[in-house]
Amino acid sequence: MHLPDPKYFDYAASSPPYAEALSKLVEISGSFYANPSSIHWSGVECHNKLIEIKNQFSDLLGFKDGRLLLCSSGTEANNTIIEGHIKKNPDGRILIAEDVHDCIWYAHTFYNERVDILKIDESGNINSDQLKSSLKSNTTLVCVNHVCNETGTIQEVSSIAGICYNRGIKLLIDGVQAIGHIPVNLDLIPCDYYTFSSHKFGGPRGSGGIFIRDNKFEPLLHGGRQEWQLRAGTENLGGLAASLEALNMSLMFLEEESIRLGIYKSLLLNSLRNKVSNYIINSPSVCLPGFVSISFPQLSGSEIVTGLSLSGFSVSTGSACHANQVEPSRIILALGRSRQEAIGNIRISMGRGTTEWAVNELSDALIDFVK
Repeated sequence: MHLPDPKYFDYAASSPPYAEALSKLVEISGSFYANPSSIHWSGVECHNKLIEIKNQFSDLLGFKDGRLLLCSSGTEANNTIIEGHIKKNPDGRILIAEDVHDCIWYAHTFYNERVDILKIDESGNINSDQLKSSLKSNTTLVCVNHVCNETGTIQEVSSIAGICYNRGIKLLIDGVQAIGHIPVNLDLIPCDYYTFSSHKFGGPRGSGGIFIRDNKFEPLLHGGRQEWQLRAGTENLGGLAASLEALNMSLMFLEEESIRLGIYKSLLLNSLRNKVSNYIINSPSVCLPGFVSISFPQLSGSEIVTGLSLSGFSVSTGSACHANQVEPSRIILALGRSRQEAIGNIRISMGRGTTEWAVNELSDALIDFVK
């Protein structure tokens, strides 16, 4: 198995693709090149292959009672549900958790008069009582993360789903940071929509989707009858096949990777604890394996990222979508951090290419820069 650059510490932004997944992309794209919507034998062959791979992908995640709707990314997937739900429910309100990705948070700006905000606590968690009290009589959709992309916080989505299910409210869970990194069994999570993007777990870019149990929303893309008329456009069969290969690879090593990355994270934090005094850990103790969000109030995150980059390390200031902005992360602010603490935030996320040597080197470089 080919390993990526060990000095790459930005797996939460994009995970390097598995060589096996890229090989599968080439293989399926070359062998099943017809349009799955065509009625000739080649098209039917591709359609059958599409259904076969969808079923295999769904089975790996315990999804047995719905449909896998293909999209190009997690952004398109989340936009599809929000836009489609708003059009289908003109009088309904949407409750959005504070720590969601911008591809959900945008609704707070675009549809401000119809959106309510679900607060997170100082650890980044959603409290069940807070959720219940935030629901209104005309709330029709709730949007939460499974795993937060800026803090690594893992939400109790089964509990959240149960609350929404009992109230008859639709639930969208952004699972982009979860699949392939923590155990996910959708049979135990009674949500209506669960989104993913394959490049987060070693698949190709441009391949994502939504596990849907409810199809009562207006399509985002029009012009074709694909995907039960819920998403126009020729299906990315090669991308899905490569995603399946990447998911298989990720799940094969899930347990041992979780342990290994946990050890490396402790190694990093112990080095900081012994040599640096003024910093804040924004990630909870139990979070995404190998993930840590740290604020250095006396500095800016972009300064640190640039300094580490000059030493060959790739880390992030938080969400990759904020990489060129000096504004503090709204999610870090939501934890109760000050503006300066949020500006001084960096995100370190480890993966299959991370080594003990690289963690030690990163620790030394980070400590030297901060001092």
